[in-house]
Amino acid sequence: MLRLSQKNIQSLLLSMSIFLCLNSLLISAQEGNEQVLFDRVAEQVTQLKKSNIAEALTQLTSFEKKLNLLSIEQNLKYFKLLSEVQIEQNQYTAAKDTANKGLTIARKLSSPSLFITELLYLKGFAFESLGDLNQATKEYKKGLEVAESLHNKVNIAAGLINLGTISYLKEDFKRALILLNDAYNIASQTDNDALKGRANSVLGILYSHLQQDEQSMGYYQQSYLHFKKAGMLLAAHNSLNNMATTHISNNNYLNAINVLKTIIAESNNETANDRMFVVYLNMAWAHLKQEQSNPEEAYKYLLKAKGYLLLSEKKGNHLQFFIDEAYILFALERFDEALISINNVNAILDKLNEMSKLNTKNYLNMIDLKGSIYHKQGKFKKAFDTQSQLIKLTNKEYENEDNSSITQVRLKLEAEQADKENKLLYNQQLLYEESLKEASLNNEKQRVYLLFGALVALAFAWVLVRLIQSQKRLTIVSNIDALTGVANRRSLMNKSQEAFEAAKIKNHQLSLLMIDADHFKKVNDTLGHSVGDQVLAKIAFISSKIMRKSDIFGRYGGEEFLICLPNTNFKSAMNIAERIRVSIYEHAWQISDLNKVSVSIGVVSLTDEKNLITLVKKADEQLYQAKSLGRNKVCGE
Repeated sequence: MLRLSQKNIQSLLLSMSIFLCLNSLLISAQEGNEQVLFDRVAEQVTQLKKSNIAEALTQLTSFEKKLNLLSIEQNLKYFKLLSEVQIEQNQYTAAKDTANKGLTIARKLSSPSLFITELLYLKGFAFESLGDLNQATKEYKKGLEVAESLHNKVNIAAGLINLGTISYLKEDFKRALILLNDAYNIASQTDNDALKGRANSVLGILYSHLQQDEQSMGYYQQSYLHFKKAGMLLAAHNSLNNMATTHISNNNYLNAINVLKTIIAESNNETANDRMFVVYLNMAWAHLKQEQSNPEEAYKYLLKAKGYLLLSEKKGNHLQFFIDEAYILFALERFDEALISINNVNAILDKLNEMSKLNTKNYLNMIDLKGSIYHKQGKFKKAFDTQSQLIKLTNKEYENEDNSSITQVRLKLEAEQADKENKLLYNQQLLYEESLKEASLNNEKQRVYLLFGALVALAFAWVLVRLIQSQKRLTIVSNIDALTGVANRRSLMNKSQEAFEAAKIKNHQLSLLMIDADHFKKVNDTLGHSVGDQVLAKIAFISSKIMRKSDIFGRYGGEEFLICLPNTNFKSAMNIAERIRVSIYEHAWQISDLNKVSVSIGVVSLTDEKNLITLVKKADEQLYQAKSLGRNKVCGE
């Protein structure tokens, strides 16, 4: 048996040590080279994903099997960039999984990183695009918390934009306005054109929902300019598409077609499937609705949109396709196919857990279209029954519209004389319906009479639906303060008068709170009226969150608000007032040069006052007592 001498053993150990040392140096050198190379590639990918997604993906995935040679931070950057590219390609499920892998690696970090915020935002956006708004909200909030802990303005603004988007998707338009305006103000303080583009783009979409098209178009134009400056062609095209959509909503179809043609001409194979789907669908709709309607051309663009739909994960795209398809097939007089499209729309809507305002409107529009199809087919009894169903559902829909956020902030009034016309047409319809009930189908003449009566009633039913919608909107909007979304003075005093009279008759308790923003003129003079408007809207928002359903809250005038508290004694009213004062004073304002906002509050309770005005004056006196004691106080009597 071979025996090694002590000297041989020492030589062998020395050789092994040298080998391991050299190997370690080689590995370190390799790691160093790969890390330097990755940083270069990451820079290229950041630029490429603005215009050439395929090349960006190719460059990035070349490191897929070399991640073990990269640092933790570089791994996070890899997964962040990959998730962004997948989102641009509309691969939302893959993007969600990629972001999640990055977040798993992030647990190895000893302190928070901006990559964590960005990965959480990407994961949230993937959930949002897949229709899970609640999970998206959770991810966005976690990302915003990290951004705030790092005091990073860009990512704070991005988080507010994300949450503002969720708010308007959930139709909480008051909250969306506050969040997005905060984001806009923060973005304005940075030199990040991509962020400014996003803030303007989302505000444009929100104002479009609120039917404020002039403001909406202004934001879209600004977003387009910022995205172009940032070299983000795909995002700039998205702004152009939003402008086209606004042109369509204003019936400016030729302008819309010209804008959409620009997008199509500048687009390439890198343009996202979802984006091109919307572009072609808008082209189809514009050709259908223009003055010289061209349903054949519209159908050609519809088929192009359908090609992109097959690659889309967005559920909303499928719904919108079938809606537009139904209208285009109706225009082509392909009625049976149009009915199939309507059934596809209803099948998608039936699977939803809850119906948004927009989807409720889509549902009603499909009933309306179905009635029109039956009428064209000569199925007059079905047409009449369908329109009767539409009237019933429309009435039910508008019963609760007083509480809708969108109506609380809508700034346009509609249909001033609708009420009288509604009553007249309603009475006429009752006469026709009574005649139909009495009609008998025993002979041919009576059948003709029924058919004629159904046709006339159907015509009046269509008119009635339009007038009911107009009157309901007028009633709602005329009771709302446009700036803050709470009750205006007229509505506030009417409801408070009713509560006052009820308290007097039933001998119940009742209290009033008069609220006034402190140093409000200084805010307007130094920061501008737009900031002053945001302050008032925020005060209204914070206060309304503390109110009970039975409480009456509105804008009394200027920077003053009045709250009427039925069945509330003086002690409880003082507690409520103090909660409001503290909540407003402790609010963290995301506005430059605005650290704190305070309010003064006067509180009174009903004793022997004979009218509401006397009680309001007493509340006003207590308010000025609070002002004279130094402001940011609650005084009561």
